[in-house]
Amino acid sequence: MWFETLLWVVFAVVMSAVIVTAISVVIVASRENRIYSAEEKTWKRLAQHGIPAEAIVESVKRSEHELTRGGSQGQTVLAVEMSLKVFDGAGGASPAVVRTLVDEALLPQFCIAGTRVHLLRDPDDASSLAIDRTRTPLEIARAAG
Repeated sequence: MWFETLLWVVFAVVMSAVIVTAISVVIVASRENRIYSAEEKTWKRLAQHGIPAEAIVESVKRSEHELTRGGSQGQTVLAVEMSLKVFDGAGGASPAVVRTLVDEALLPQFCIAGTRVHLLRDPDDASSLAIDRTRTPLEIARAAG
């Protein structure tokens, strides 16, 4: 009788650990997804009134937890952190970090240091940047048909 009780206690402890772990994974994944999806929302906001800018890629890193998800075209997109050198148009440059989601098929082109990237900058906040997807695509569109 005591053995059965012990088994139920062990089961309860193990299941509690599984539930806590699952909740932790969901929280971390949601937080990371929100961080890397924010850049696209910034781009949509700046698409009408953003100031065009250019940058070069200095380095690219995968997200801390290697977040991947389905993209808008059904492909896999990867969360990356791009370290950029942003040119201000007056001959100066400043560093910036952009966290975004990139189609896995396009990722290699961003991994080459010196790759040119087109940005949109917020006219009221120069630190608010987004990749201009009309000039530097981050996803490959589906073929029509």
